Amino acid sequence: MTLCHTFALPPHSSSIISIMIIHLDLDCYFVSAERNRNIDLIGKPVIVGGRGDPFIFERTPARAKKLYTLNSGAFVPSLFHSQHDPSRYFQEGERIRGIVTTASYEARRCGVKTAMTLREALQLCPQAIVLPPDHLLYHTLSHQLMELLSNEIPAIEQYSIDEIFADLKGWVEEDQTQRFIANLQRMIVSKMLLPVSIGAANSKWTAKLATGTCKPYGLKVVHDHERYAFVKEIPITEFPGVGRAFGKKFADYKIKTIGEALEAKSLIEGWGRQGRDLYAKLSGVDRESVQPIRSRKGIGISRSMDHPIKARDEFYRRVQIMVRHLSHTIMQLGVNPTTYHFAIGYEYHYSSKKQFTLYRLFNEAFLQAFAKEKFIELDTYPTLSIVYIAMNATKFLHHDPKTTDLLAFEEDTKQHALTKAMHKARAWYGMDIIRSARELL
Repeated sequence: MTLCHTFALPPHSSSIISIMIIHLDLDCYFVSAERNRNIDLIGKPVIVGGRGDPFIFERTPARAKKLYTLNSGAFVPSLFHSQHDPSRYFQEGERIRGIVTTASYEARRCGVKTAMTLREALQLCPQAIVLPPDHLLYHTLSHQLMELLSNEIPAIEQYSIDEIFADLKGWVEEDQTQRFIANLQRMIVSKMLLPVSIGAANSKWTAKLATGTCKPYGLKVVHDHERYAFVKEIPITEFPGVGRAFGKKFADYKIKTIGEALEAKSLIEGWGRQGRDLYAKLSGVDRESVQPIRSRKGIGISRSMDHPIKARDEFYRRVQIMVRHLSHTIMQLGVNPTTYHFAIGYEYHYSSKKQFTLYRLFNEAFLQAFAKEKFIELDTYPTLSIVYIAMNATKFLHHDPKTTDLLAFEEDTKQHALTKAMHKARAWYGMDIIRSARELL
């Protein structure tokens, strides 16, 4: 492999000032990360997958389970990591359980796809090497990549564990963008053994679209005068920000491509502020900037059950365990949520969810009692088994006694101090060092 040294572009005489934004997307990231530490996996069909986290609800304490917050981004979750027998991530007795998280291109050529069950994947590709996820490795390498890029580009933003935006404005002239990203791509491969695709455009979201069209290990620069020709045939549902609600609107008006959407300006802008913002992004004129420090908008934890839960005592026990983990993350990040969202998923695709807002000085005792009370209210199908539990905390505020419930403030202050002490102990000795007796019953 040819090594590429860290580079600095020489000054150019061109008068074209770049406003280019680039988007980096690591190819088959989890597989690439595994190959980073075991080069014997290169060229072989590899599958990373399994059962999310099958250990969180166990009564036996996990070994040194700790919270890691190396990375932050719009779609970067917090990580609880502990040591377990790797095979347990996808094996339960003689059964193979779980889904495909990432598959190498060698495995994809056999028909293996993300979110496919491991059993189906191994039927299609019996020679595949199946590995459990090592999220600590993935978070660590992602953090190292951010540090590497920070030496090359002044403004970078982590969007997800395997996606990064960077702003070249005032750093690289536009006619040098192709050269710059080609050198950047080679440098990342040589220094970290991580193949990456890179797209560039004058708009953040067009750059992301560009990356999607050049994977794997590709480069794509879209200049303003090329933009319409580039986007016009791309399905509108592939544009970032077009979720279920906007997707239904476009379907109702038979709009299938970005080009067709751009021809419907008055229609889309008539959908209110969100419609106007979306049309600006579709047009590439929104000029949304790269955000080097992205403030976290919410914290959440969710789990799908390996086996449906019928007994409500066990359901509430699991709620309590999840609240403990959510509370630790809230304290680690030093935020005070005011809005909580709880959800239950039942067998036969039934669900129940609701959002609650209240102003309390955060503490674990309060959240434990509040969550149980609200999950009891939400359990609208008591005869059905539960297959999914989720809880999220959002709308943070810098604590001000005037904004909190004054009637509960004195008790909350005491409980907040206790929560801080428990957080410190868990951070040092592991998440399971302090658990309630009810979790063990």
